[in-house]
Amino acid sequence: MATAAHSLAVPTRATPALVLIHSINTNRPWTDDPRAKRLLASCVALPPKGEWRRTRYIISDDDWFEFVGYRAEALGAIRDEYGRQTLAAYHRFGDEAYEPFEAWCLAPNVTEAINAARAAAKEA
Repeated sequence: MATAAHSLAVPTRATPALVLIHSINTNRPWTDDPRAKRLLASCVALPPKGEWRRTRYIISDDDWFEFVGYRAEALGAIRDEYGRQTLAAYHRFGDEAYEPFEAWCLAPNVTEAINAARAAAKEA
């Protein structure tokens, strides 16, 4: 005979996917990581160098601008770390862990994050 009251609102234990997802802080974008914030602040103060890139596929060209250098690579590593963790959770737990992975997929890339930080600093 059970003596403890049970509630539907509060699970008795967290599912493994939720524990993993909350442990890697995927509820926030990679740009909120303290390391990324410091790097983005340094990019606002002194923008990194950039290069134009081009890919060619049969008869179409794709051109884009990309920041390069140590800080851009470090930001890329932070973004990739978040991506690997959310993808691993998705592969391990399926649809239960899809939302954080989708959020990471829709998050800005390094160049977009640097441009957004610079724009926000100009508005302030």
